[in-house]
This record gives sequence, structure tokens and C-alpha cells, in this order.
Amino acid sequence: MSAGNDSEEEAAVAAAAAEREATLMAEAVAVAYQSEDEAQEQAAQADEEQEGEAAEEGAAQEGEEEAMSESGDGENAENGSNDSNSGEGGGNPEETAAADRRQATKKELTTIIDKWEQQQTQNGYDPIPTLRSLAEIFEREKDVYRRKDPDPLDTRHPYRADPSCQYGLLLKLLFRKDTFMSKLLSDYLRENYFSRQGVSRSSLELNILACRLILELMPGLETTVVFQTADDDGTINRIYSWAEDSIEPLQSYATGLLADAMDVSDITINYRDQNMRLVPKMIKRLHMLLAISKSAVSEASNTSMHNQSADSSSASASMLSWVACANNPSAPQSPQHNGSGVGMGAGVPGVHGDTSNMSILFENSRDAFPVSRYYKRMYIPMHPPTADTSQMLIMRYLTSLGEYQEYLAMAFENNVMQLIFGYLENLDRRDTCLAYEVLKYLASLLCHKKFALEFIAHGGLELLLKVPRPSLATTGVSIAIYYLAYCEDAMERICTMQRPLISELVRYALWILGRCHDSSKCHATMFFSLSFQFKVILDEFDAQDGLRKLYNVISVLKILDPSHNDSDNDSEINEDQECASRQMVRHVCVALKRYMEAHFFYKYNSFLCQHYAASSSHFFSQNPTVAAKLTFDQLHDQIRTLQEHTSIRAQWQPVDQLMKLGGITMLLRIIAFSYDWMNTGRSETVRSALDVLSVCCIIPRVYVVLCDRLTMLDKTTTSGFCSVLGAAAGEITTDAEVLKSALAVLCHCVCSPIIRNPDSSSASGRMIKFGNSSRKNKANNKYAEELIERVWESVCSNNGIVVLLSLMQTKGPITDADCIRGMACRALAGLARSDRVRQIVSKLPLFASGQLQTLMRDPILQEKRAEHVIFQKYALELLERVSGKTKPLNNPLDPSLSNMHKANVIAQTRIQYNKQQLYQLIFEHLESNGLSQTAQMLQREVGLPLQTPTTRNFHQSPFDYKTVPSGGSSSHSRSRLRSRMQDVNAAIMASGEPNRSFSEDPLLASVGAGDGPSGSSGIPNFGCLNASIQTPPIKIRRTERHPSISSSVSRSNIIQKHMMEPGGMAMGLPDDLAQPHPNRVTLNTIVTEYLTNQHSLCNNPVITCPQFDLYEPHKCPDPRPSRLLSSNYNLTSRHARTQAGFNTSRFDRRYVHTHFSPWRTIRSADYEDLEFTCCDLVGKYIIVGTQQGDGRVFNLNNGVEQFFSNCHNFSVDAIKANRAGDLVITSSFWRIPTSILWSIADNEFKLKLRLPDVTYCEFSQTSQDRLLGTQNECATLYDINTGTKVSTFTPTIPNLYTKNRATLCRTDELILSDGVLWDVRSGKEIHKFDKFNQCISGVFHPNCLEIIANTEVWDLRTFHLLQTVPVLDQRNCTFSPMHVIYGASLGADRDHDSETTTYDTSFNVLDAYDYSSIATIDVKRNINDLSVSANGGLIAVVEDYSGYDSKQETYVKIYAVGVKKGERSEEEDDEEVPESDEDGSDTGSESKLLPLDVSSTSHLHAAFTLGPDFMGFPMLRRHLNGNDDDDDDDGDLDDGDGELMSSDDDGDDDADDDADADEDIEDDVFDYFANADSSS
Repeated sequence: MSAGNDSEEEAAVAAAAAEREATLMAEAVAVAYQSEDEAQEQAAQADEEQEGEAAEEGAAQEGEEEAMSESGDGENAENGSNDSNSGEGGGNPEETAAADRRQATKKELTTIIDKWEQQQTQNGYDPIPTLRSLAEIFEREKDVYRRKDPDPLDTRHPYRADPSCQYGLLLKLLFRKDTFMSKLLSDYLRENYFSRQGVSRSSLELNILACRLILELMPGLETTVVFQTADDDGTINRIYSWAEDSIEPLQSYATGLLADAMDVSDITINYRDQNMRLVPKMIKRLHMLLAISKSAVSEASNTSMHNQSADSSSASASMLSWVACANNPSAPQSPQHNGSGVGMGAGVPGVHGDTSNMSILFENSRDAFPVSRYYKRMYIPMHPPTADTSQMLIMRYLTSLGEYQEYLAMAFENNVMQLIFGYLENLDRRDTCLAYEVLKYLASLLCHKKFALEFIAHGGLELLLKVPRPSLATTGVSIAIYYLAYCEDAMERICTMQRPLISELVRYALWILGRCHDSSKCHATMFFSLSFQFKVILDEFDAQDGLRKLYNVISVLKILDPSHNDSDNDSEINEDQECASRQMVRHVCVALKRYMEAHFFYKYNSFLCQHYAASSSHFFSQNPTVAAKLTFDQLHDQIRTLQEHTSIRAQWQPVDQLMKLGGITMLLRIIAFSYDWMNTGRSETVRSALDVLSVCCIIPRVYVVLCDRLTMLDKTTTSGFCSVLGAAAGEITTDAEVLKSALAVLCHCVCSPIIRNPDSSSASGRMIKFGNSSRKNKANNKYAEELIERVWESVCSNNGIVVLLSLMQTKGPITDADCIRGMACRALAGLARSDRVRQIVSKLPLFASGQLQTLMRDPILQEKRAEHVIFQKYALELLERVSGKTKPLNNPLDPSLSNMHKANVIAQTRIQYNKQQLYQLIFEHLESNGLSQTAQMLQREVGLPLQTPTTRNFHQSPFDYKTVPSGGSSSHSRSRLRSRMQDVNAAIMASGEPNRSFSEDPLLASVGAGDGPSGSSGIPNFGCLNASIQTPPIKIRRTERHPSISSSVSRSNIIQKHMMEPGGMAMGLPDDLAQPHPNRVTLNTIVTEYLTNQHSLCNNPVITCPQFDLYEPHKCPDPRPSRLLSSNYNLTSRHARTQAGFNTSRFDRRYVHTHFSPWRTIRSADYEDLEFTCCDLVGKYIIVGTQQGDGRVFNLNNGVEQFFSNCHNFSVDAIKANRAGDLVITSSFWRIPTSILWSIADNEFKLKLRLPDVTYCEFSQTSQDRLLGTQNECATLYDINTGTKVSTFTPTIPNLYTKNRATLCRTDELILSDGVLWDVRSGKEIHKFDKFNQCISGVFHPNCLEIIANTEVWDLRTFHLLQTVPVLDQRNCTFSPMHVIYGASLGADRDHDSETTTYDTSFNVLDAYDYSSIATIDVKRNINDLSVSANGGLIAVVEDYSGYDSKQETYVKIYAVGVKKGERSEEEDDEEVPESDEDGSDTGSESKLLPLDVSSTSHLHAAFTLGPDFMGFPMLRRHLNGNDDDDDDDGDLDDGDGELMSSDDDGDDDADDDADADEDIEDDVFDYFANADSSS
């Protein structure tokens, strides 16, 4: 009893507090809605003014106005809540009281649950008071939450939707009580709960309260989990029975639970039979409730006319009851109060029918107050249950089943459409809660095409547009019109209606865009995206300034505003708001895409009408009303067509307005910001934005926006093309559709026509007509060139070349790879119109090495051969532009730059031959055919000498120069010639030289002659001469064969009829064909073509050739190898030539650097827990960095450690000393990047300067008084003496190399950082080199004329790409004073993740003059670092070895350059490590070495410093050769013979055979270095 009294007292207190709050709320609502009509009239006037405003108003200003309008109109429903809050919290005492009330509610909930936990285990415990108290608490807090006007379609947990609401917090607290929730969802829904407890009592009231509480808790429950449990224990069957036939309010509450359960598709399928039985009953129940409600409303209105004054008090009380939302503590009487509990529970179906149930509902409705003119209901309460409550829950149940096809027939049978019309007619703007549920049910039925058409036919659209706004039902209208737009047939019927109705529909949807919840805006946006294809909708949208209103939906979003990331900005958005904003951006981008594509369709159709209406009108509609759906290829083909016929200064209203609003910039910002978005619709968002840009590219002014800079979220700037290229490279998403859309934008920009053909006769010349005068045309052409050059420059500066090259070689996704290749190739072909790009591309391995021809052979997927043909087309176009050839080749599958060059050489060669030899052949031919008199006449006229019976052995055929075996082994050579000759013929035809008689005849006919009796084997027979494009070249055969006639060229067949006798003999030409004619075949063209075929077989054809001999096969001479070069291969001969005064230093250098012998080894195993990472040779010492952060100094002569010091907390990744050896810079970029400058004095490291966040640092080259540090893409110059920053170099458009290392040139005048060249003095950016790799940024060549960036060699004077060196791929270059380059993939530059690291165990030696490879040295261990001594005689390599069965061990191995290894096996070399005795000398026989004293060569540092002539190479050559006169000889030798040394050459082909001379050779090597010492 005490528990019951306590609960009743608490309920009374809560009810009193709620009543006071409701009173205040009612008064505030009355005041707020007294002027509602006036406010609405003002809002309508404001709408009309806004619709009439010009489009020149800024998008941001309009967004602010609509936001203010939304706060004024769309949030009217919140005024009551805001006013009550202002009444309660106008001052600190009120705020404190509100906080105390929330704390008291939380404490009350905790107390009730704690009491329940203590008492629920007792026998006979009654949970009804607990459930009632909890239901009242949650109903009260839910009322407060709903007053804030949350989005009705927001299905998130209330705490996530509004973290400040008490309702969500209480839900979280209650859901932590798993025991209570389990009891509530299972035990308290049992009909025999009390009987199982041994209590003779009905469980009906308990079931009602449990259902009521569950419905209040449902917004925070996971539907799947709740009803999956209920399905297992049979609870759902009981709920079905209650919903079908039970007492109120249990029947309504059960229906509401079923509505939530139907959201689980498995339950809907499993209980299909129950639903089929229940749905008709629910519809009939709605019909009955609607009829009674209509009659009650009419009676109430009649009564109120007579008793208006008498009902004022009751109306006031009723208003309090509605606003308080069921705060009345008196619940409806439970059936147990009217009779015995068990008996009534068993007799409910028989005693309580629909009439009694409805009477209870309408009795509660009558107790509620009638609608006042000052009241605006925001929701329908669950308690007390009214007729509206029952109808709302039934509507929810039917809505969840409306999309299923099997229930549609029931809707028609039970006249659901009339029911819906009954609910939507004569709506009161102050009470549209039930109409909102009806509209949701309507939207679920509109999924079916039949119902949608019937709805339109019965005037449903007019009824929808009469729904008052603003109201809750407006949200339902947004769903309904979206589903209507989804049905194209329904939209077609709508478009045939009267124009005012369509205008009102568009106006209603645009109003939703600016003044409703986010869900309504999404539905309105999707409605427009589906209906833009209909021209009448599109026209109305433009007429009502729809584009601006659509743009404003996203222009005010914080996720697209870079300023919202400011530290002083307090308006932070949570994750849910950010996700909702991203979905909004997605829908708007899709709508903009459909909008632009629809406009493009109608514009293209208008273009066709203007140009081809008379001839091809049957191909298109003159006045289309629905935009056709184009495929991706069709759309972009039509865009290219319009680009060609659009003036460079053209205007187009949709694009102009979008640019004026800032929409192009906004779309680029969306693409750029989407890098960090992880939502599921990111691909569709980016693709839609790119598709909009593609259509906008018809107007060239859009290119300027793409080239402009954008502000990112981190306050950095980037260009629009950078975002587009990032999407094309797959950096945002790997979706193939996104890649193709991005490539389409690039193609439309870089392939844009420079010279356009606008239609001057167009009636609507505002888009594709500009001026007609020549002055304007010149100005337009100049502007077009400048614009397209700016586009090319922007694409190249954002590394567009490397992106397109990588896409041309892509192999995935396999279904789209061929299409992506074709589009990338087209974009690169358009970009190759730029001279700069064409020069760079011509030097790349893709073209220079024939990789493109390999890609052109076969498609990735055989089913995509059509896409592969497009790729071949643009690949040929690219090759033509790169090579300078403009005519197409006959053999498109085997083009290469070398073959094209040979074909052009052959085409330019003037063929000359001895006419006397030709007359002699004709004479012999006549003699052999019995025409002796004619032959003698010819002999007399031309003066041929008398014939002698000699036999000449002619070559068999032009295919080879030896007798062809009868076995047919020459078929391969024939096919090779046939392949080559097609290129040659095409080149010949392309040349068009006037001095070539056959060049004027592009289609030569076949000429055949059969073999007649031959008396001499030396007389050739012409079997088939064919110069046709598609046929093989001239062939000479001894065996008889039929003439070959080309079927591909009709002209050859016609000519052949005139020249062939039936017997197959060749006839003489008629008199009128004796002279050369462009379309005639003459003997001169036949002979010339025959000789051209021979010339095409030459490996090295030349343009200028002597007379061709008709009796002997022609062959251009091969380049003669240099006698001097060949003699220099032999070391002994070279040594002798040196004594004679010849300069052979280059060949000595190549020979020296093919031999490296280990000379000293320092093992980490000799020291405790030590691993070497880097090193640097300085004089007679070597400085080594370790993994433990130490810097250690060793003596080179004995390998003994001199001293060490701890430099970093982590590993030392780079260590460099100055030339004097008194300063050392160490760098560590692991964890905390730091570089430290140390001074070495008294055998210790002393800290001189610390540079935080500097990953790499190096000394200046000349005076070495400055340091150049690298911080990501920035370079900073420091003064060593003062420790201050001199200048900082930050690129405008960084390349973002992952292993950027800033470096200075030899004269300290230039800096190369992140692929950008800087002037040190002015601090200005000179040039940005194109990026072709992701890691290595590049270094200066010591000659200060070139830059080596990975494999690319750039010219500093012209910034042209000179060549590529594939052997240097991903290798760091270390220069030696001996004019060689060491390339090695260093461990310090690799990733620290050992699982993904691939190691290289070798380093390459290259000639510094021509980058030819000298040797590749395999050290059989991973290389961590490499350093070269000052004179180049020693190199130090940090090697590490880690095996599965051994401990990781590192070595610092010093190699002597030019010394051969000793005679021992490779196994010994791998396993044995030289041991040192007490003196430090090697005891192992590593090599045959003369004693080397490093200290004796310490004076060489002055000679080999990085001075003005370092590798420049005059000074160094003077040091090596002793005089200046030899410099020119060496230079001439290098220039003349450098190209011949293109492969690895040990340089000792002859010397290696002379084993006895090894010691003498080694002496010569040391003399070589000794001479350098003495010359210094």
C-alpha cells in the first residue's frame, strides 16, 4: 500500500507540474498564433517578392534570406516551446529551475527503476504502478522533445538527433537496465502473467501499459532486435490477435507495435497470411472512424454556432489537455473495474466490439477541447487514446505494407483512394498531424504505377497542392511528389495538365527546398532530379529562379565552408549533422547533373534542327517534351560536336547562371573536400559533380574557373584541375565511373578546338554566334589560343602527364580498362598539341621504347574490342603529333618512332638509277621473248654495247640477298618486309615531293607477267609488281605463279585490264600513257618502287644515296665503328696510345670503374647492440650513423673507432660532414623529424644548431656557411654562424614527393626542392618540373646544366626533357669526382615497414657524360647508404644482412675502386668476413692490394673539392691529365663516341685474356690515382 501511495503522490506532483507548464504553454501558443494569419500573409508577400527578384543577387545573400525565412515561417511550430523556455529561463533563476526539474526527472526515473529491481523478485509483485509512472515520465519528456519540431522522418535515436534533450538521455538510462527491458518486452506482454505468478487477476491492464510504454520507447529501440526476440517466444502472434479483435486502447497500441514490426522484412514475409487477413479489417476500420469523425465535426460546428460562448471554458480546458499531452493522471477504466478480471479477459471478443471500442475513443476525443483558432497541434498523443490515435497507428501499419505488391489489390477493393481523399479534403492548417500519416500511406501506394495513374486521374495532384504550408503535412507532400516523379507515366500526364497547375507544383516544391526539414528538402531535390527531363517542368523551374534556390540548399552548409574549421568558430557540427549534410550535397549534385543534361539535350536538339532539319528530320523530334536518356559515350560525343560549333565567347543561360552563383567553384570544392568523406554516396556525389562540369565545358569561359585556385579546409589553395586529376587518378575513389567522368572533363578541356566553326546563320545566335568581322575572328582565335594554353599549363603543372600515362597503362577494373585507356590517350593526344608537352612525351619510354605499340596490340578484355579500337585511334593520333607526321600509317598495329623515322627517311630519298641498265634489261627481255628486231632497234637507238655470252647471277628477291631455299624458310623475312613496306608506302605518299614520279600516284595498280621460256638463268622475270597500299611489295620469283591482283583497290583492277594479255604477258603502254601521269603506272614508277623496296630493307637508311644498281642489291652502309674507339677497348693498346700522346682517360675511367674490391670492413657485431644506418667518408676517417642514434668516427687505415656520441633519440637516417671535417649534420625523420648540426673538436660531438621538423639537411656547396633544410615540400636556408633562417621556399603548386630532399647547385645560385627550381637570391620560383615518380625529387648534375630526377634528365637551360635513364629508377644518385654516377636504392629512403619493403642488393655505375651504364655491382646484401671519398678512389657502403636463421648484422664495407677481387669463390666472399689483428690490419686475403695509406692522399681534398670546376670538368681534367691541351681532345672524344657506349661494357675484353698482366694493370690503376694526386 505504501508503494502505491508513494507512486500516486509522485504522479500527482508530476501532473501538477505538467499542468502548470501546459498552462504557460497554452498562453504562449495563443499569443503566438493570434497574429499567425498576418504573418502568413507577410510571408506570402515576401515569397512573391523573392520570386520576382533578379538573378543578380548573390547566392550567399539569398541563402541568408531563406534561412531567415525558414526561421520565421518553418519554425512557427517551435514558437510555443521557445516562448515557454523564455518564460521559464528568461533569467538565471528560471534556468536553474529548469535544470533542477530535469535533474529531478532523472532522479525520479532512477528511483523507480531501483525500486523495481528490489521488489520485482517478490512473489505477487504488481508492476502496473511502475509501468504507469514510467509511461507518464516518458510521455512528458517526449512532449517536450516534440515541441522542438524535430524532423518527423529522422529515425535516429533522439539523443543523437538532439544531445541536449532530456528524452534521449532518459532512454539511454533505461536501456542500460537489461533485466527490466527483457521483462517489458516478453513477460509483461503475456496474457497470463498474473496467473503464472499465482495471482487471480487479469493481465489486460498490464498488457495495455506495457504496449503503451513500448510505443513511447520505440524511437530509441532497435526494431530488429526487439521483434526478433518477440518472434521467438510467440509475442507477435498475441499482438496480431490484439490488433485484430481486442478492447481499446490495447487494439490500437497493438496495431502500433505491428507497424514497427513490419519494418523488419523477415517478419513481414513470415506473417503474410495474418497481414492478408488484417489489412482489409484495418481499412474498413479507418472508413468507419473517418465517417464518425466527419459527422462529429459537422455536429460540433453546428453546435458551436449556437453555443459559442458556453463552450469557451471547456475549449480552454480542452486546449490545456491537448497541449499537456496526456498529463491527466486519470487513465481510462480498465476492464477489471467493470467485472471479474479473468472472466472479462476471456470474454473480451464477445462483449467488446468495434462500436464499444470506438465509443471509448470518441469519448476521449470529446473530453479533449475542440480546435481553437489559436491552437496548432504538433503531434497526436498516445495517451489518452483518441480516435486520431487509433487512425494514426492504423495508418502507420498500412504504410509499412503499402509498398508490397500483394496488398495493392486490397487497397483497390476497399476503396483506399476515396479514404485518402476524405482525409485530405478541407484540411485545417492548425491540425495536420493525421494528414501527415495519410500522406505517408499515400506515398507508399504511389510506388505502384497503377495507383499513381489513378491518383492523378482523380485529381489527386490538385488535392496535394492544397495541403497548407507550413505544416507537418508538408513533409508528407514532399514524399508524395517524389514518388509521383518516380513514375514517368504519371509525370507525363501531369505535364499535359494546365500550366497554372504545373507552375503551382514547381512553386510548392521550391518552397519545400527553402523552408522545411532536411528530409523534406532531400525529397524535393529528388523530385526535381527525376522531373527535369520534362521540358515543361524545366521551363517552370527556370522561370521561378529554381537554380538559385537549389544552389542555396548546399551553399549554406558548413561542411562546404572552409571558415567553419577556424579555431575561433564555436559553431561545431557533430558527425550526424555532417553525414546528413553530405547526403544533401549528394542529392543536389545529382539534381544539378540532371538539370544540365536536360538543358543540353534540348540545346543539342535545337542545334540539329538548325543544321539538319531539311535532310534528316526523321532522326530527331522537332519539339521534344521529354529528354532522352543518353549513354555515356553518346553524351560526350554530342558535347564534342557542340564544342566545335560554339564560339569561344559563347553564352548559355544555364551555365552563365551557375557561374554567376559560384556553382562551378562549389562543385570543384565538393570534389576536393570529398577526399576526407567516407559516406556510401561519395562516388555518386563526385561523379555527378564531374558530369555537371563536363556539360559546362561547352562554354569555354568555364576553363578559367577550372584553372583558378580554390581554398581548402586547411586554408591551403589548389586549382580546380588538381581536384579533377585527383579524381581521375583514383585518389578519391577507385570507382571506374568516377574515373571516366573525370577523364571526360579533362578531354573536353585539353582537347577543346582552338579554331571553332560557330553557326553564323543561327537564329538564336546568343549561344553559338559572336562576330563576323575578321578583326573579331582574329581576336577570338588569339583568345582561344591563350585560353587553351592556360589549360594545358594548368594540367601539366598539376602533374597531368604522369596521371594520364599511368591511366594509359592501367589494367583494372578489367571491364572498364579499355575505355579508360582510350579516354586517357585522347586527353594526352589533345595535351600533345602543346610544344612543351610534345617534347617531354617524345622522350618517355612509353614512346621511345615502343611500349605504346605493345598496348595497341590487344585489348584488356576481348569483349571490349570497340573501346580498344578507339584507344588505337587516339594512340595513332598521339604518335603522329609526337613524331611530327600528319598522315596515317597503313599498318596501325606496328607503329614506332624508329620505324616512322625510317619511313620518313626513305620517303625523302630521291631514287636515281642508270637508264642504260634499264635499257639493257629491256633488250634482254625482248631477246628472250623472240623480239630480236625490236631488240636490235633498241640497241642501235640507245647505243647499247654488243652482248657477250656471260651469265649474271642476280639476287633472287628483294627480301634477302642470298638464294632462297626451296623449303620456304623465307616466309618470316617476307612478312617482315611486308610489314615494313606498308609504313614506307604510307610515308612515300605523305611526302608529296614533286621530283618523285611515283609519289604522285598513291594507288598503283598490280602488274603481272607470267614466266616465258628463258634461255638464261641470269635474266630475271617480273612476276608481280604491286604498289597498292594494302598489298605486298614487288616480288621476283623464278617459279611460275598467277598474277596477284589486289581486291581492295578498284583502280588497280581497271588499269590491270589494259596492261594484261590473256596469256599473261605484259604489253607495251599506249602512246597516250607513255608520259608519266598521276593516275598511270609507268615503267619508271615500277622500277622506282622496286628500288625503294630494296632501300627499305636497309638497317640504317640514308636520304642521300648514289645511283642504284639494277644488277646488284642495294644496301646502305652501316656506321663504321671508330677505329680509335675499337683500339681503346684493349687496355694494353690504350696504355701504349697514352704514351704516344693520345687521350684515353674516358676509357680508362670506364675500365677502372668496372672493378671494386673490398678493402676494409667494419662489423656491427664487434660492438654491443649496434646497427649501422648511414656513413660519410671524410679524409682518413669515416663517420657512421647508427640505429641507436649514435654518431661514430672510425679510422680508415685500421678500422679502429676513434670516438662516438649520442646524437638522436631515434635512428640517424642521414649524416653529412663538410669538406673541412669540423662540422657534421645528422638527420632523423623517424617519429620526431630533427636535424642537428654538430661541431667536432677534441674527439667529441658538440651541439651547434638544432633544426626541429627538418627531415634532411645538407651544406652549401661553395663556402659551406649555410644549411639547406627540407620540411615536407618546403625548403629553408639557414645561416650556420647565426643559426637564423635566411629564406624559405614554399612552392605554389607542390609535387608532394614522398622523399623530397632539397638540394643546392654547385654554385649555390639555384635550389631544387619538391621538383621546383628556385632562385636563391630573389627567392622566386623559376620552373616546376613535371612529376613522373612519387618519391625522388631530383638532384643537380655537377655540370650545373642538367637535373636528374629519378629516370628523367632535364635541361636547365631550356627545361626540356633530354632523355630517360631506366637504370636509375627509384635510385639515389651519388656523384664521384671521377666523372661517374653511383645509383643505389638506399635503405634510409625506404619505408620503415619491413613487411612491405623491397630491398636491392646492387648499385649501378654510370658515365656522368652520357649516362651510359658502366657496371652493375652486386654486393649480395641490402644497401642502406653509399658514400664516395673526395678523390673517388674509395666508396663506403653500409650493408645489412638479416636471415631467417641469423641475427641481423650490418657492415660498413669500404671498396677500392679499380682493383680486382682476389682469387676466391663467391661463397667465401659471402660468408667470410675479414678479421683484424691487434694492429687493425686485415688478415683475410680479400684482394691483391698494394698497401694503401689514406693519410697520404688527404691532400687530395683540395683538388677534388666542389669548387668552380668540379666535374665541370676542366679543372678535374687538368688534375688528371696534367695539361689543358688534352681537355679538348677528351671532350671531342666524348662527343664523338659517347653514343656508341650504350650498354654495360667491362672495357677489358682483350685485357682479361692476358692473365699475366694483372699485376701490371693494378699498378697502372694505382698510377692513375697517383697521377691525380701529383697533379693536384
